[in-house]
Amino acid sequence: MAVLCDTSTVPVGDRAELWVTTASELFVPLECTPHDRATFNGRLRAGTVGPLALCGLEVTPHTIRRTPRLAASTGGDHYKLSLMLGGEALVVQDRREAVLRPGDFAIYDCSRPYTLVGGDPFRMLVCMLPRDVIGLPAERMARITATRIAGRDGLGWAVAPFLKRLADLAVREEVGGDHHRIVESVVDLVESLCAGLIDDAVVPSASRAELMLRIRAYIEAHLGEPDLSPTDIAAVHFVSKRYLHKLFEAEGVSVSRWIRQRRLERCRHDLADPDRRDHTVTSIGVRWGLVDSAHFSRLFREAYGCTPTEYRRGHVPGRVA
Repeated sequence: MAVLCDTSTVPVGDRAELWVTTASELFVPLECTPHDRATFNGRLRAGTVGPLALCGLEVTPHTIRRTPRLAASTGGDHYKLSLMLGGEALVVQDRREAVLRPGDFAIYDCSRPYTLVGGDPFRMLVCMLPRDVIGLPAERMARITATRIAGRDGLGWAVAPFLKRLADLAVREEVGGDHHRIVESVVDLVESLCAGLIDDAVVPSASRAELMLRIRAYIEAHLGEPDLSPTDIAAVHFVSKRYLHKLFEAEGVSVSRWIRQRRLERCRHDLADPDRRDHTVTSIGVRWGLVDSAHFSRLFREAYGCTPTEYRRGHVPGRVA
């Protein structure tokens, strides 16, 4: 059911109470302190899409607090993702502070205390996401609460217009019937947005070169495993798959292509090694994770301009196959 709150419809003295009551029912119980009670005013529109609640608001300067007492005594099993549309606001949680300006995102955890301060009138879009729909561990999410996420570049550039359009449809109750797919899309975008930020927070730039060395060494040690995958490599090194791809993209190659190149290079070395003249071409491919002989031959020809058998014939006298 769509919700509309306009404090201008009640006496000035009742506006802050109406605002915090509505916000507490939509989000989690909060305390609200207007910076000037005589001029305080706010307008809020909200709607839902499956388990997600989306809200657009515009409000005069005030401070919202999710106090330790409220966090301890009332349910807070949601993350709140905020997108600044106009003005400026400060978000505080977990000993971090983020100043948000138009286009910026921040995420905060409603299970713990937080503060939001709007020093000027501001406009904001809020998306409430149940904690259990986000696939990232809570301890990893805790590393990026109250952290500015730029919305004008990277993935944020795509997330902002999507959420704004969805919120508008939710408020007007015009979202289509396939809520499940829409919710999945929102969750995927938010997880990707957060995962990149988590990895940047966990891996300082000075240690990324060292991380790449470890990843390459791991790949070299596991080339013989046919099911070696970016997902496994990322998990072993405690980074997201998206961040793993980002590391390799900086060097102009994908993870899968790097693995393929290293396997082919290992095969090429073995094919030219006289000490392996008694090993078949197929067994050499299998040794380095290329178990399909036809696929191995095709990849080798694409890389070196000849088949594995032709390459061996030219490098190991007396060996035909």
